[in-house]
Amino acid sequence: MASNPNIQHFVVLMLENRSFDHILGFLMAEEPEIDGVTRNLYTNLDSSGEPHRTTDGAVYQGQLVADPGHDFDDVYLQMYNVPVGTPAAEPNMEGFARSYEQQGGNPQDIMRCFRPEQVPHIAALARNYVICDRWFSSVPGPTLPNRAFAHFGTSFGRLDMSPVYFANQPHIYGRLAAAGARARLYYYAPWSGTMGLTFLLANQRQYFGLWGDFLDDCRKNRLPQYSFLEPAYRDNGEVIAADQHPDHNVQAGDNCVRQVYEAIRSNPDTWHSTVLLIVWDEHGGIFDHVAPPVVAHRDGFASTAPAFQFDRYGVRVPAIVVSPYVEKGKVDHTLFEHASIPATATAQFIGDPKAKAPFAREQWANTLLPLLTLTEPRDEMPQWAPEPVRLSPEEVTSEADPVTKLHRDQVNEVHAVLSQQNPSLAALLDPNSVQTEADATRFIGTAMAALHPEAAQAEAGGKP
Repeated sequence: MASNPNIQHFVVLMLENRSFDHILGFLMAEEPEIDGVTRNLYTNLDSSGEPHRTTDGAVYQGQLVADPGHDFDDVYLQMYNVPVGTPAAEPNMEGFARSYEQQGGNPQDIMRCFRPEQVPHIAALARNYVICDRWFSSVPGPTLPNRAFAHFGTSFGRLDMSPVYFANQPHIYGRLAAAGARARLYYYAPWSGTMGLTFLLANQRQYFGLWGDFLDDCRKNRLPQYSFLEPAYRDNGEVIAADQHPDHNVQAGDNCVRQVYEAIRSNPDTWHSTVLLIVWDEHGGIFDHVAPPVVAHRDGFASTAPAFQFDRYGVRVPAIVVSPYVEKGKVDHTLFEHASIPATATAQFIGDPKAKAPFAREQWANTLLPLLTLTEPRDEMPQWAPEPVRLSPEEVTSEADPVTKLHRDQVNEVHAVLSQQNPSLAALLDPNSVQTEADATRFIGTAMAALHPEAAQAEAGGKP
């Protein structure tokens, strides 16, 4: 597997908890090659037998106040339409309405999709570059095990939301460094925190930077070979959460996608040497009609509670590959999963993943390199508005709101890491005291300041 001589930088922006049909499915009306949706094309029944059909009408915020279930038990019901533990041969993708009904939400809302004009920056990049309509989350489960496949090529048989089991495992950042390449994870700010690799901050802080560092590195054409970006995970003052996790503002995430793209294009040399992948970590319990396939090359790990052999992928997620070396408007049907991320970085900067990757899922994962079919760069800009839509924080932020499940999980995650790295401070911080969104912001900011003091000092000093 040959690396591409034009590419010096591989950048990944990973957003949260949206399915392919939900974000990109309605683009099928413009491009029939996309395996997407139209109104009334697919149906799920609720517990009373009432049909709920695919439609538009998704809104940016306020519709999915009840967080759709996306733990393993929830996803099993969504995929097979039977409770976990009930044998089922093939997914029929007919349990989403019942699952969301169990969460206390309106089952019709889980079938709603965005029209392209509602996510104009995402749609513009999809039209101008490559849509991957067979990108599946790596496991039928929540955020951290799926993100683990992006960072490690496996989740080591785990399906839960604890980060501590990643400790001392061979991540792509260290593997790149051992091969003489640089790698960096840019998270938004200490008060936002970082998903999944928090444990590294105590003794491997060289792999981390902030959003301002990414912007600066793009402008000065000094990006590392591999960059992984995390958006703001919560509202804070003038900053609106951009991760798109329900019920965060989807338009803020759409603006974030444009900001990342424009940062890379701020320096022509950066642009002419970069591949950008925009992808979501998992579907977040939202409907998608494509049944996940079986895993052809398992990595030997398995879960006992819940029982799962890691023999089937999770639900399909949106994915767009952006580079001056890809064809305009291409729809690619290659099977990708999150292990394709470290596999691509390995293939480009280390060597053939079959020889250089530690686990089978990454060794056999398809990479993005075959999509880079052009030898001369394309420099035309996407067709979008002169400026992103300006959002008012007053309309979307309420620090007095009860803490969401996402942020409760993140508080517990960072406290678990802090208990290992700084037990005296961890003893002073009680996760059970976090009751509001403002509490979560303060808690995570305090913990991250101890785990990554350089970032806290840089933010306080106004470093770009």
